Amino acid sequence: MKKTLMPEWLPYALLALASVALALIAGWSSYGERINRNFLDLYFRQRGPQPAASADHDIVIVALDDATLARFGALPLPRSVLAQAIRTILNSQPRLLAVDLILSDASAADSDQSLAAALRSSRPVVLATALETAPGGRWLNPLPDFSSVSAAIGHVHADPDPDGVNRRILLAKQGGRERYWALALESYRLLQGSSPPLITETNDDLVVAGPAAPGTEVHIPARRNDERSLWINFAGGNDTFPQISLTSLMDQDVHAALRDKIVFLGVTAQGAGDRLFTPFSSGLGMPGVEIHSNALHTLLSGKFLLPAAPSAVLLALFFISLLTAASLAWLHGPRLAIALAVIGVAVLAAPYLLFLQGSIWPGFLLLGQWVTASAACGSYRLLVVGRKLSESEIRRRRSQQQFEMAAHEIRSPLMAIQGSSELLQRYHLDDAKREQMTGLIFQESQRMGRLVERFLSAERLTAGEMELRPAPLNLPALAATVVDQLRAAADRKSIQLHCSANGVESEINADRELLEMAIYNLLTNAIKYCPSGSAVDLILDQNPKGIAVQVADNGPGMDKEECRHIFDRFYRTDTAQRSGAPGYGLGLFIAREIALHHGGDLTVESSLGAGSRFTIYLPCGISEGRT
Repeated sequence: MKKTLMPEWLPYALLALASVALALIAGWSSYGERINRNFLDLYFRQRGPQPAASADHDIVIVALDDATLARFGALPLPRSVLAQAIRTILNSQPRLLAVDLILSDASAADSDQSLAAALRSSRPVVLATALETAPGGRWLNPLPDFSSVSAAIGHVHADPDPDGVNRRILLAKQGGRERYWALALESYRLLQGSSPPLITETNDDLVVAGPAAPGTEVHIPARRNDERSLWINFAGGNDTFPQISLTSLMDQDVHAALRDKIVFLGVTAQGAGDRLFTPFSSGLGMPGVEIHSNALHTLLSGKFLLPAAPSAVLLALFFISLLTAASLAWLHGPRLAIALAVIGVAVLAAPYLLFLQGSIWPGFLLLGQWVTASAACGSYRLLVVGRKLSESEIRRRRSQQQFEMAAHEIRSPLMAIQGSSELLQRYHLDDAKREQMTGLIFQESQRMGRLVERFLSAERLTAGEMELRPAPLNLPALAATVVDQLRAAADRKSIQLHCSANGVESEINADRELLEMAIYNLLTNAIKYCPSGSAVDLILDQNPKGIAVQVADNGPGMDKEECRHIFDRFYRTDTAQRSGAPGYGLGLFIAREIALHHGGDLTVESSLGAGSRFTIYLPCGISEGRT
């Protein structure tokens, strides 16, 4: 029966799992989410601008910039000026015109009529609407004269994240009983040649189809549960799309620059206030018309950004945590440093590479998982290493003391042998004296031989160099033999030796020499430290799991700390050292190694003043064992 020990890797695994919980708490908190979004902004900047992949996707912005306001006055521009600009744009034959201006207020009748006439064109025109910010606000729809001649109306509602950065756009916005598609989506639908009934909704996306692509459908990832929000795959920062100032439109021939282009008309003047921060922003926000242009660019390119599924993120966290824990549990030195560095670089690089493929992963959460797992498992490793170093130093000092003691013990017989040999060599002694000297030399040489054999046996067992030679063995007979060998030593202290076998089979498969040594060591210790007049019992017991060889005594016993170290090499209890009995702290170590070599174990049950019980457990079917 072996003592069940906790595997060394188990604490690392438990710490890895705990670090996942800590990383989730940190990464999915409001601050963690904000840093995750900052990581996404870094990915955009690292990737850089992406020009239109096709001429069909060319977008041009006609800007109401600072020069326009300086020439025509503050916003809103006179309707006559706006009508002239729109007429010029539509006469250039663009593919589509999206007007990012609110035209909900009436102006002079002739100016409004002029603008309505300008909007009446064979080219599709999309006008903008917005929802008032006040509670219960109404839609600021274009005047009926304008909306009646437009192809569609789209909302320009902004939906920035809590940190004030605009990363998404709501493709659908509900206000009161009215619901509008986004300006970019309406523009995309018209460019596809689709009519309103052909935008269909599912729980996960919007489906756009039209005669421009017969038999094809475009699925736009915009979940109903996320209010139909679409992550904008920004083509770049400010001024990514070509811009033409409205003043240039009045003074120059720009027909070639606008022909067959997708034209957005909107405000870019810095003092107008229609600016929002984006992932590319660095101190200056992006005009709303450019954000809508980026949203349409995302729809046209089909390069949608999809957040990773929570289950996939959770699996990634477990993988990072367990891989980090495994590295700290099993690798050492340069290999450990390289492994941790590779994991860290992979954790930093993977979210960016996945972003380039259109998948949004929480970069801070993944990095935090690696840091948390490294800190937790690394701290535990430092504690374990420190404890092992401390224990190793204690064992080293103890071994040094025992070696010094052993060296002293070896010197004693050597000096006796040398002294007796010198007497025999120098002096002519009578036969009785010579016999006494030779007997002393023989006795001391045997003593030194036993000591050397003990040291060699301990070293061979530790190094696994002692080969196990199992053979059929009569265990009760072996036990009786060992008891007979020690009967004289027990009688000198008036100690009674008892041997009993409870249903043990006549033969087992074991190494006779090693098993005899183990039992001999246990009985020798019991006799050595038991008080005179006591008893020592050797009990053999068999059960379905194996055979137990027990040695019980009435000696001084041991406390729990001594029991924990009793099988350490060179370890001797304080009681044993004070007793003055000879010993090297190797007998029990050798006995346990022998038991382990047989596939079993040696355990102890003891308490101070109540004696000790040592038990060798041997499995029923002993094979070649441990070598």
